[in-house]
Amino acid sequence: MNTSTNADGTAKPNAPGEEGAAPAGDLSLQEQATAILTRSCAKCHTGATPQGNFGIIDNVAALLDSGRYIIPGNPEASLIFTKLAPFGNMPPTGALKTEEVDIIKQWIQSLESNQVVALRDTQVLDLIQKDIQSSVAVADQPQVRYFTLHVPNNVGATAEDLEAMRKGFFKVINSLSRSPVIVKPVAVDAKKLIYRVKLDEMGIPINVFESVMSDFYPFSQQYLNNVSDAVSILASQNDSSLRAATLSNNYLIRADWFMATATLPIPYERLLQLGANQAALDQQLGVNTLANINANRVQRAGFRNSGMSTQNRVIERHAQLNGLSYWTSYDFSSSADAANVFSNPLGPVTLNGTREFTHEGAGIIFQLANGMFAYRVVSNAGVALDKAPTSTVSQSGAPTEFLAAMVNGVSCMGCHNAGLIYKKDEIRLFAQTNVGDFTQAEFEKILNIYPEERIFKETIDRDNAFYFNAMSQLGIDPKKPDPVNQSYRFYNRSLTKKDVAEELGITTAVLDGLLANEPFKSRWNTLRNGGAISREDLSVLLAQAIEQTRIEVDVTLPALGDFVVTTACMFASQVQMDNCVVAP
Repeated sequence: MNTSTNADGTAKPNAPGEEGAAPAGDLSLQEQATAILTRSCAKCHTGATPQGNFGIIDNVAALLDSGRYIIPGNPEASLIFTKLAPFGNMPPTGALKTEEVDIIKQWIQSLESNQVVALRDTQVLDLIQKDIQSSVAVADQPQVRYFTLHVPNNVGATAEDLEAMRKGFFKVINSLSRSPVIVKPVAVDAKKLIYRVKLDEMGIPINVFESVMSDFYPFSQQYLNNVSDAVSILASQNDSSLRAATLSNNYLIRADWFMATATLPIPYERLLQLGANQAALDQQLGVNTLANINANRVQRAGFRNSGMSTQNRVIERHAQLNGLSYWTSYDFSSSADAANVFSNPLGPVTLNGTREFTHEGAGIIFQLANGMFAYRVVSNAGVALDKAPTSTVSQSGAPTEFLAAMVNGVSCMGCHNAGLIYKKDEIRLFAQTNVGDFTQAEFEKILNIYPEERIFKETIDRDNAFYFNAMSQLGIDPKKPDPVNQSYRFYNRSLTKKDVAEELGITTAVLDGLLANEPFKSRWNTLRNGGAISREDLSVLLAQAIEQTRIEVDVTLPALGDFVVTTACMFASQVQMDNCVVAP
């Protein structure tokens, strides 16, 4: 699990040349250009107090909308280009490589003016109402939920952004599904901004989905019949009808929020129904790891450097009760003494034998019935963790707020977008070379559970083939950047005044009036000066802002709060993320 940052809202998992990275030739111009801008500019030009009051380098739509930072088709008139050395003096750490400047230039030249045709929430309701009446049997309507990308569309997301989000949404839906078949959400509008999904087709019980949405979804709102205009009256009628048909107050979910939140540890684990700990998951999947190791029913590879850690590591395959793969890693905070897997290759220590290693934690990857992968991070005692401690593993290209931590769900999807990562075993050869260091029983055990390279490679290829077939059915190329990580970064980009207005469903003029008063005047002050705010800043005052500006809707607050990753909440605990909930 080793990803690299692309912070424009259309990101890639790894920089070219890094482990697991898509080759540069497989990346679009936008992906290459935004990766360069992120690496070279994001440190100074994002956040609440950016250098030069320019803090939207991670927001392509805002750069295009600015009328000066990017002029589509005209790099010589675009500040993003002209500020670069040798024309300008950016970045201050040193000029970009000539080929990097050329990529940015070519990208701007390739852009066309983005004519946004906004889709309002009242129109969304109308389209959904027509769809459920015409396309969904009455008996199926309680299982139906709708997901929309209308807000990213309205803020000016590029066609490339929107396509990445569609693919990301398809991937997330199927990464949360316990169904044996691939689920393909149904588009209900011509622009493919609204999708219909049936929960029973995903194998998610209604009560499980509803509990997660009730606890975390921040955009739940009821349309009231207290405004005299025809649009609001129709919206209220549609809303009431849809609530009655679906038996849900959360029949409509923002797909961009869902991708960025349902892939974070607590919502992710609840939707996937992973159980309280590793023991519960193993029982659910029919896996007995210690019995399998004792009976030589595993395949292992051990090696010195995994790329995500400087320590040695062991990966191990088991079979679920249904025959599908269950992979676990043994992760260490050092490679000395009982953590040295070359001297102690027969762990874990609970086997009560000889040559047992002592590990710090583990990462689990198990194959879903549809071929997609699911993930869990645990301690050496099997306690569920929201993230792995950076002393054992880390990701060099994580979103800034992750603080290099491997976050269960979204980080794993990015790392393994191209499937299971093959690692050549070094333990078998070490034992054969140093056979005198082991007893005959120890040596035979090593040969049994650390197979020959050909056998191990064939096993990984076979498991990956099932995953590749699933991704192919979704129209996703696993060699391309992970669309879930791209979508996560888009949702968590710096938000301009235009972005915030669309999030609230109001005009910028109405937002200006809101910004003249507290607490918005202080908390969202940067918007008054052409700056941007963070997703956390928006979440804190979201409900209050809607209540003060939209009398035609009534906000339903999430019971726990929006789940938003921030630097502060990541600092709060090395392994848990409960503090990442922004309380209403």
